[in-house]
Parts: sequence; structure tokens; C-alpha cells
Amino acid sequence: MFIRAGILKPISKTLFKEFLSSVLILLSLSITIFSLVYASPGEELLQEYMLSLSGNEDLMEEEIPTGLFAAYSGWFIASVSGNFGISSSNGLPVLEQVLEFTYNTLILTLSALFISIVVTLPIVLINVSQRFPLIEKLISKSNQLLSFLPLFWLAYIFIYISTTQFDYYPLAMDYDEISISQFVLPVILLSFGSGVLVEITHQLSYEIRRVLNEEYILCARAKGASVFKHLFKEGIAFPLLNLISNRIAYLFGATIIIEQIFNWPGVGRMLWQATQDRDIPLLLGAILVSAFVIRVAHFFSRVIYILINPRASHE
Repeated sequence: MFIRAGILKPISKTLFKEFLSSVLILLSLSITIFSLVYASPGEELLQEYMLSLSGNEDLMEEEIPTGLFAAYSGWFIASVSGNFGISSSNGLPVLEQVLEFTYNTLILTLSALFISIVVTLPIVLINVSQRFPLIEKLISKSNQLLSFLPLFWLAYIFIYISTTQFDYYPLAMDYDEISISQFVLPVILLSFGSGVLVEITHQLSYEIRRVLNEEYILCARAKGASVFKHLFKEGIAFPLLNLISNRIAYLFGATIIIEQIFNWPGVGRMLWQATQDRDIPLLLGAILVSAFVIRVAHFFSRVIYILINPRASHE
């Protein structure tokens, strides 16, 4: 698909705005999080962290900048260069740990999102066709019930059933050897219990019905022409990309509950543990990298959306 020269300028302008928005959001988040850490009790922990970032072992604690702006500037410059320091709880480099655990969370999140989409498509077809009203109502009520129930409550119910009825213990105890069996239950819960499935179903059903009722679609169907391309593009692809870009941050947040319950080695559990241990380097690094990953995912989904739908750059 070739893009006409006349719409390259608005597309470039829109993508630049998306990029600038992501940069400003990350910058604002970094200022807010660092300010909260700076204002919280435990000044000596922050001083030790800033001392480790300086890389100068002969530097005295009295020589470390104590002002908020100076401390933030030193931390921000070090973080941008890839130096997140050393974890105070385990003595390991922060960046390596955060990247590894973020990768585990991405596997969980993207797998849950993929399953939600795959399960949603046949449900949407049933809803749109309106040929099976009883099945449609049963599926709709079941989805709503799952989305209304607390995620942690569903998780403990699933664990109880799996351990008592199937002799299956789904908790990940050894981080170096996580089996596929320890991965299935968290993904299923995140797919069906987070509310994303219900939202995708409702949104796609609404968009497909809307497209089918458009005048040009009715005219094309009356002439016997194929409408699948327009239906797929405007009724499925566009709304699905919007949903993915808007819900990926929510799924990242929901994984904190799942990872904590199932002992999954993800960035959500890392954040929880870093907060409990007052591990400032790990806490700041995990938040910054997680926010960066979420904004990058959102940015690329917007890029794809605008490239396949150039009219969005004019909206």
C-alpha cells in the first residue's frame, strides 16, 4: 500500500505529536516518582543510591547534591545512559533484572491479549449474526460475570480447584525452570478475568454492526459485491488496534495481582517486592522501564493505525 504525497505531512505531524506526548509522559512520570521517593522517609538510602550512581568511591556523602533538582538531574542522566545502579536488596545490576522480569511480564501480557482476541472473534460473529440468541445471551452474561468478579478471588478459586481436584500446583517456585504448566493458569485468568474480553467483544460487535449499516456497504451488498475488505478494515482492524493501545497499560497493571499470587517472576512482582524492601534503585528502575515499554507499545500501535488509516491524522 502506497501513501499519497499529499497526506505524508499530516501523518508525520500526527506521529511526531504521539512521539512528543510519549516523551513528555515519561519525563513527567520520572519527575513525579523521584519526587515521591525523595520526600519519603529514608534519606540515607537515597544518599547511598546517589553515591553508587556517581561511580566515585572516594566521594563523601556530604559532597552528594542534596537538593531535589540536583539529585533528580544526577539520577536522570545516569538512567538515560543505562546506569540504574545496583539493587540494595540482592546486590545485582538493576537494569539486567528489570529487563529480564519485564520480558516475563510481556510474555504473560501479550499471551493473554492474544488469547482474548482469538476467543473474542467467534463470539463476535455469533453476536453479529443474531442467529443464536440463547447462546449469545449465555456467553454475554458469562463474560460479564467474569469481568465483575475480583481477579484475586478468581485466582484463589482456580488454585483451590486445580490443587484439590486435579492435583496441579500452578505456582512458579523455581524462576530458572518455569514450566508451561505454571504459565497456563495465569494467562487464562488474565485473559478472562481482567475485563478485556468483554470490552473487545462489545466494541467489535458494535463496530461491525455500524459498518454493515453504512450506506456504501448496503449498496455494495445489494449489487452482490464483496464487502469483506471494508468490514475487516473498519469493523475489526481499526477498533482492535485502538483497544490494544488503550488496554495494554491496564493489563500491565493487572499482572501485578497475578504475578504476586502465582509467584510469577515479572516486573509487577518485582515492584511489589522492591516497595516492601525499600529497594530504591530497583523501584525506580522497574517503574521507568515499565512505563517506557508501555509507551513504546502504545506508540507503535498508533503508528500502525495511522499508516493503515491515514484519515486518522486529520481527526
